[in-house]
Amino acid sequence: MNTSNILFNALKHHRGYIHRELGNMTLDTLPEKVKVLGNSQMDIYYGTLDMPALFSEVAAKVQEAGITDEAGYLRWLKDNGGYIEMTLSDTSRWVLLPGIEPGRYVHLHPARYSPHSMRVKATVLKTALACLLAWPDGSQPDLSTLNQLRKNILRLSPVKDLDSCDHLWEVIGMLKAD
Repeated sequence: MNTSNILFNALKHHRGYIHRELGNMTLDTLPEKVKVLGNSQMDIYYGTLDMPALFSEVAAKVQEAGITDEAGYLRWLKDNGGYIEMTLSDTSRWVLLPGIEPGRYVHLHPARYSPHSMRVKATVLKTALACLLAWPDGSQPDLSTLNQLRKNILRLSPVKDLDSCDHLWEVIGMLKAD
């Protein structure tokens, strides 16, 4: 097993990647880029491990468990209730599931409520990305402007009031942090 066997949706799960991708997005390209986020919830890792270090630690732990190939990995999952949870060097917890792409059989994502992660609804993440593109300094828009952005760019319903946006501001702050 090596790092190329890992299936990982970085736009859903890794702040460093999301932060870098913001530089490649515009409000015009955002709707297409965020389709992959779907409409559910996800956990975004904001710890210090970059993706190569993350993948390397996971691959090493899988190999330490004696797993060297896909068949062994799938048997390992089956013997452990269908998934494996592991803790990495920074105390973050990660879940391993079966991958669905050929050759990428280790599906990796942060464990729910893991240290160094934040649980985020897809609509909030989409809105946070749009806000960061529209207001790179992190300033908060007024209600009307925010709802225009949600409606016209993201095709999302409006929010009732800015008081209900605390989680949005937290997500924006998390994404902006270095």
